[in-house]
Amino acid sequence: METLSIIIAAPLLVELICVMALMAIFLFHWKPETISDDLPLVTVFVPFYNEDKALLLSALEKIDQQEYLSRIQVLIIDDGSTNDTPVYVSQWLQQERKQEYVLLSKPENTGRKGTALDFALEQQVASGEIYIVVDSDTFIEPGGILALANKIWSHPDYAAVCGYVVPKNRESNLLCKSQFYEHIGVHGAIRTSQDQLGVVPVLAGAFVAHRASAVRELGGWSEWLVEDISWCWKALAHRYRTGYTAKAIATTQCPENNNALFRQRRRWSRGRVEAFWETWKVSPFMGLVSLPWFLISATEFLFPPIFIAMPLFAVLDLWLPFSVMATALLVESVFIFFFIAKTGNAHNLNRAEMVMLPLFTHLLRFITWIPNILGYLDEITGRDKKWLTR
Repeated sequence: METLSIIIAAPLLVELICVMALMAIFLFHWKPETISDDLPLVTVFVPFYNEDKALLLSALEKIDQQEYLSRIQVLIIDDGSTNDTPVYVSQWLQQERKQEYVLLSKPENTGRKGTALDFALEQQVASGEIYIVVDSDTFIEPGGILALANKIWSHPDYAAVCGYVVPKNRESNLLCKSQFYEHIGVHGAIRTSQDQLGVVPVLAGAFVAHRASAVRELGGWSEWLVEDISWCWKALAHRYRTGYTAKAIATTQCPENNNALFRQRRRWSRGRVEAFWETWKVSPFMGLVSLPWFLISATEFLFPPIFIAMPLFAVLDLWLPFSVMATALLVESVFIFFFIAKTGNAHNLNRAEMVMLPLFTHLLRFITWIPNILGYLDEITGRDKKWLTR
């Protein structure tokens, strides 16, 4: 039993050490960002497929209200919609607008966001040196595009940088509230620390900037099911940096029921494996370098969640892994607290919410454990990539 205890505790201990290291990096190296007055032209990509017209038009209004150093070019990409939303978009464009808009219509939907983005690239109308991809149900907060463009332009090696994406419908139910706390807590804290290293392996695809020259060098996004993760790992394999900024805030609609949430997390989980394979294809050396990140991620998502593991450890008298997991929960809670406090507590959380935040995060991990496992199996077994998409 002692040997079993050590075997189980080993990957948990590695994960704990990594979280402690990331927290130390954040506490001692993170500094608030300053906005430059010398930023290039920006092109925003907004792909949509049968989107609710009210959501899409609201997202476009948010973009139109953005302040930037120059006029923003916006490519609205109809990915083969079969409803009447494109008609309403055309009517919206007939009014005088602050930004510059181009409506592109793709004849047929392929079920992948990446193919819509590549279709827009093929039209050769994007004029910006920064490409910002925004989901059609994502609302960019004031100053969001400026902050995201400023971040990616702050270092010449940044290939992609994502913003601080927060669920808008947090009060809808317990699932939405759990996703909200996950995004503003552990996701933001870990990505902020990873940004200091120039290695953010998972970018929020709902609001992400790409350096146009890197896209021209590496190619587009159409070959992958989860294009944001895979493109990111490909960029890292080519020795680019990837980053994150909590100053570029956007809100989005998160899944409100188990079925939608399971589909999303299963797709995301598959995307992690897909991205890992992509790294090996680019460079076996970088594949080896990325192996620790992949294994840590696999441990986090495939290992039984706390609400299952800790009671099981106690029943089986496996106190070593129990202690490591309990310590990890404490360290994660402290890390999240410092992240929210130092970055300004943008969501005005009270003390009770700060205490409950890690518990909601682990509740969500419990709920999504099975879809995470299935996502890994989907990629390993080569299941059709046209399913579980947008």
